[in-house]
Amino acid sequence: MKKLNALFFILLAYCGMAQQEKQKDMEEMINDTRALRSLMQADPHRPIYHFVAPEGHAMPFDPNGGIYRKGKYHLGYIYQKMRNGKTEHVWGHAVSTDLFHWTLYPDMLNIKDGDMEQGIFSGGAFLSKEGVPHIMYHGQGASANLVAYSTDDDLKVWKKFDGNPVLKTPAADDPFGNSGKYTAWDPEGWYDKKAGWYYQISGGKTPALFKSKDMYKWEHIGRLLDSTKSWLYASEDVSCPDFFSIGNKSMLLFISHNIGAQYFTGSFANDKYTIEQHGRMNWPGGTFFAPEQLQDDKGRNIIWGWVLERKPETLPDYGWSGIMSLPRVLSLAKNGTLQINPPEEVKAIRLNEVQQNNIVLEANTEHTLKAKGKSIELKIEIKGGAKAPYGVKVFCSPDGKEETTISYDPLKKELVINFIKSSVKGPVSMPSHAMFGAPVDGFPENVSEQRAPFELEKDETLQLDIFLDRSIIEVFANGRQCVTQVVYPELEHSTNVKVFSGSEKVTVKKAQSWTMAETNGY
Repeated sequence: MKKLNALFFILLAYCGMAQQEKQKDMEEMINDTRALRSLMQADPHRPIYHFVAPEGHAMPFDPNGGIYRKGKYHLGYIYQKMRNGKTEHVWGHAVSTDLFHWTLYPDMLNIKDGDMEQGIFSGGAFLSKEGVPHIMYHGQGASANLVAYSTDDDLKVWKKFDGNPVLKTPAADDPFGNSGKYTAWDPEGWYDKKAGWYYQISGGKTPALFKSKDMYKWEHIGRLLDSTKSWLYASEDVSCPDFFSIGNKSMLLFISHNIGAQYFTGSFANDKYTIEQHGRMNWPGGTFFAPEQLQDDKGRNIIWGWVLERKPETLPDYGWSGIMSLPRVLSLAKNGTLQINPPEEVKAIRLNEVQQNNIVLEANTEHTLKAKGKSIELKIEIKGGAKAPYGVKVFCSPDGKEETTISYDPLKKELVINFIKSSVKGPVSMPSHAMFGAPVDGFPENVSEQRAPFELEKDETLQLDIFLDRSIIEVFANGRQCVTQVVYPELEHSTNVKVFSGSEKVTVKKAQSWTMAETNGY
């Protein structure tokens, strides 16, 4: 009996020590979390109203699995965490009711012991024929595309499909002769009610199209894109595809790893995609990447993109990375031109409006506006000439050592962001490629400006909606072009905004600005 009592007290003491150790670990974790948050918030280049990675570094930080469900916008995003001593790519899960304030849910997709994949790569959400939210994604390390589905109305719990994998890369000795015809890579899935089929796009250098009645057995239809038309550079691939209806057309939104986001619009019928237009959303020097789309209850097609950072190694590491663009609303004009606009919800985070009207600039002059700040919105309407570039300078220091120029070139018909003086340590140049590989075909390895095609119609004024957020510039031009640029101004007082003219007279008809409310709660 005495031995049993002694054993009881030893066990009780052990449990007490284990509890104390657990409490100590908990306190250390809480203190580490607070320290990381303080470190991240000390970064002068960390955006305050763009959604950013909430915990540490995220590379890649692709948005994925976007879906609107019962009043909530759900957005997955790739981030990295440790499990069993290894780094795994998983999907976080952010939820919003207004597109700007986000709540974090449990991971949307992660890895468990026994899973065939080693990481969760890109994919998208769709509704099954029964109306159940599903996700099709690429399983890193499995050479396979996989499916998961939600088991609750709030989309907090996702179960992996028992029919996985829904597609594998054919082996070199594939008995059906499919070797080399396609690869299992970034997928996009959807259900076509009219046709009664599920469809799957599998990306890569030769993106392929498949269909199925039940998501278990898939028929290879063939190439997704018409191989006889040279739409893309030879070095490009089709990754992170998103396929959806827009107006009376079908849009394929995707990236090439070397140049970034772009799109096709056309028609999809009889298992064939016929391309009518092609456009880009990123150009050499820019970093708009891996876009994700959803359609909400208003019928709006809304996209986000990962804004790749180009932070110089000379700047300190504040323990985080991963920035999401602002949400963008896509639509088609009557003539089929793509329209790109910020959502109306942005009005809710505007503060302290400042407005100026009818500022006349003689040739080769500039004027400092009342607008000031590093996290602001600017809406500017300018009547310019037909020969010389004109526009806006942002992140300007009083001594002129730092500035980034946003201009319209009427002769080259381009919207230009020049960042050669964006940092006092310049001249600044950035890689022409977006993420991987050699420089984009025909471009130098590094550039100091991003040039996007854009043309004003006769007698049309230049209407810019510019969003600045510490290290991000997003420029919406006349509702039909948008250019994203990262810059890293280092001077504390680089907060001025200027308008400028070239060799022709310019009139700034209206200039509005707002400081923007902080929406990142972490």
